[in-house]
Amino acid sequence: MEKAVGELRAAFAGHPMQVVESPCGGAYVLIEDVPLGGPFAQATTWVGFFLTNACPEADTYPFYVRPDLSRTDGAALKAPPLHGGHRWPPEVPAMAERPAVMVSRRQNNQACWGRESPLAKLQAVLKWMKNQ
Repeated sequence: MEKAVGELRAAFAGHPMQVVESPCGGAYVLIEDVPLGGPFAQATTWVGFFLTNACPEADTYPFYVRPDLSRTDGAALKAPPLHGGHRWPPEVPAMAERPAVMVSRRQNNQACWGRESPLAKLQAVLKWMKNQ
């Protein structure tokens, strides 16, 4: 997991990033001011997710973003995979729980999750969001 966190820190250098270890050996990750734009009215978002203790052998899923996410054209968010009404992270005293939109972009369940790093998965999710 240290390698995954290091890759995330390098890719998002200059962005506030908080990592809080969980009792199970995983970690909650929060990255602020991630560029968004595209079809969304917001230029940036925060992104939160959980790295399991099996990282990098497990899928990084789901991701959470700002609760006021909206499209510039006024169209509704595509549900699924964008789901409002969530909170992130649950029960983590070191992080302020916040309202969120869940981004449920799981890869093919038949694929080997260990081949996609948390950074690669996050980048794929952000690319998908910008191409909506």
